[in-house]
Amino acid sequence: MIFRNAYNDAPLLNVFIDRATVPDTRIVSVELNMAENKHDMAVITYSGFPGIAVTEYIGLPVSVSLGNNESNMVTFTGYVAYVDIEANARMGIVNESLIQAARVVCFGSSYDMKQIKSTVYVDTTLPKLVATMANRYRLSYSVPNNNYTFKVIEQTNKSDWEVLFETARSIGYYVMVSGTHIHVYDPFSPYFRSTPPTQLISIGETTQRQPGSIYEFKGTFGDVTPDGNHANWSLKSFDVLKKDITVTSEDSRKSGLGKTLTPRFTHELAMNAVSQDALKQFINKYTRQGFPMNAEVSVIGISTALPGRLALVNKYDSKFDGYWLISEVNHLVNNAHFVTTLKLKTDATNDQGLQPSPGSVYRDPPTSVLSNNRWVSSREFSYVY
Repeated sequence: MIFRNAYNDAPLLNVFIDRATVPDTRIVSVELNMAENKHDMAVITYSGFPGIAVTEYIGLPVSVSLGNNESNMVTFTGYVAYVDIEANARMGIVNESLIQAARVVCFGSSYDMKQIKSTVYVDTTLPKLVATMANRYRLSYSVPNNNYTFKVIEQTNKSDWEVLFETARSIGYYVMVSGTHIHVYDPFSPYFRSTPPTQLISIGETTQRQPGSIYEFKGTFGDVTPDGNHANWSLKSFDVLKKDITVTSEDSRKSGLGKTLTPRFTHELAMNAVSQDALKQFINKYTRQGFPMNAEVSVIGISTALPGRLALVNKYDSKFDGYWLISEVNHLVNNAHFVTTLKLKTDATNDQGLQPSPGSVYRDPPTSVLSNNRWVSSREFSYVY
């Protein structure tokens, strides 16, 4: 088992698997992964796993909580999707089992949304679509008050998760389901920026070990990056009167992270849109992609880091010191260390500071409860901001 006092940086950790038969003392590592536009994941690794439990565990509800302290806990709720096992005769018996190691792989509560369906939504908005999904799965939700109306959303041989993600992405929003709460948000909005940024500390600032101290920083900077091509955009179409309409990147909200880097190219796209407002919605899909500065940073475990929020990188004596958006967080805990690996992105240097961005701010969602073997929100909660 991973003990709190195993080492100085060890986090608070609690693992719950409903109707579990394998004792927690056999857990040797826990990994949590949270990313924009993806299902949350947890991987629980055991040393010695009874053969009878391999199939019994599939589908069981799971909860994992970890944090540097009681006030900074992050909680995963979901279900066992599959179990990986290793049984090598030459390694003998481990904890009274012929299966020496097992990885119990779990997907978050959004896993319930993966069932393939076919339906049609007519004259609906993103808030209405999110509300429909949330009510269907008894989830709480937060969504921007965007009244753009989709004439038809076809769900043909697609899951609810695919339809939700694709619809939100088409007008520049990101989706996460954390616990039993659906977050739909604009990464350039103030929604998450009312929460404190996660401090990432280089040895240029201090050599003292603390949560967020950087082990390794790998960055990619330029027009062609892992996040896609960095470019300005110009979208063109005809309105109902057959007149030319054009919308450019300048008509879209800026990130406000600093001084925006100027891209080399301006891409022109022809779109099927009948109004200026529609084009302004569609261009957000492009301006929220293709960040010119991307990094993968490994640090001493820090539980405040969450996708969509800000990280503050300091003391590299560079233009990239400053604010970055967190797109993915991976926590790994075992009896030797607690390491957090972050994927970061930004489109700005620190020649300007973080720009104020008026608007609605983050609200804490309800907790999750287990009801009839399903994780659901502890109460009804909707935040249209």
